[in-house]
Amino acid sequence: MLLIANNLTTRNSEVYQAFKKSRAARWNAEQLGADMLRNLAANCVAASADMLEINVQQHYDQPEAMEFAVRVVQQVTDLPLCLSTNNAGALKAGLKVCKRLPFVNYISIDEARLREMLPLIASYGAGAVLLVSDPVTPTDATEMLKKAAILTGAANESGIPNDKILVDPGIIHVTKDVGQRHLAEVMEFLRALPDATEPAVRSTCWLENASVGAPDQLRRVIETALLPMLAGLGLSSVFMDVLNRENMRTVRLMKMFNNEVVYSDSEIE
Repeated sequence: MLLIANNLTTRNSEVYQAFKKSRAARWNAEQLGADMLRNLAANCVAASADMLEINVQQHYDQPEAMEFAVRVVQQVTDLPLCLSTNNAGALKAGLKVCKRLPFVNYISIDEARLREMLPLIASYGAGAVLLVSDPVTPTDATEMLKKAAILTGAANESGIPNDKILVDPGIIHVTKDVGQRHLAEVMEFLRALPDATEPAVRSTCWLENASVGAPDQLRRVIETALLPMLAGLGLSSVFMDVLNRENMRTVRLMKMFNNEVVYSDSEIE
């Protein structure tokens, strides 16, 4: 399973403060805000992330912020990045300075977004994360499969092949009745997705969104129980907090059970 670290997000108060300091310093890479981002990125790499998300959607969805973050993170790692933005200008600024081909997150069925984003993604040879369910009005498995086909077709027409596509069913809070019902549809969707496109596209999800609304002491319990279930249904990648000990213990156990790594007591203590 591809592990995409979602720790570098302006949803996080510390990351938000780092961006705030960096903007005040005119995006100078030699100041404290940049140091915080470098340290966080290095910690995610050390925790065995396969890809790092840079999410500037909250408060700092601007070209200068995205370019700054990409440059700073790439000072400490050559892992591929996933750029999360609603701003075509910010996306282009980030794509220009990526040293490796990234993925671009949150491509949904929105005409303006598709028109702006997909050709830009294709022109840089990047990959796309296609969101097939609206968190406000979640859809059933059949509708998600239809949206996956539409979005994959649009991506293909723009020049993005299936091996550069991740499909996200948009998991929502299981602490609500609608979230529980939708999760059942997500599971059905994951079972059916491999046969929905040729060649098959891969899947992903934002794991932490499932536990929103639960007490803090229960959130990781929910996430670490859910992840193996989704993996067993074919989930091929996940956006998750790679610095959380329980999350990574679950990932290591999954790898042991799949005979991908040798069993070790120390790896799960």
